[in-house]
Amino acid sequence: MEYKLIGISCLILIILGLSWIKDGEKMEPPIKKRTLIDFVTIGIFWGVFEFLDKSGSNTYLNEISLVINGSLLFFFARMVQLICQINPMIQELVKYLKSKGIDTEEDK
Repeated sequence: MEYKLIGISCLILIILGLSWIKDGEKMEPPIKKRTLIDFVTIGIFWGVFEFLDKSGSNTYLNEISLVINGSLLFFFARMVQLICQINPMIQELVKYLKSKGIDTEEDK
């Protein structure tokens, strides 16, 4: 489970970097506030893990695994979304699909 938490921590920091690359100074919330939010989020994940790891209780192991796996999936999907928004090749593909009459989620 530690490796999954390391993965979540890395994904959160990668998303922070990609958001800054995408929006720059227009980032909402501003970079300083967003950095604080992201580090607090990482700290909460690790704090809960350490508390449950040191308690030795396996009562909520399935629920914790579900939350960790769901978080990994969410942060990975968000990273892919940001990469698609930044990458010019993906943007050209979206323009091509729109020209062919295929609906994309950005239209909705």
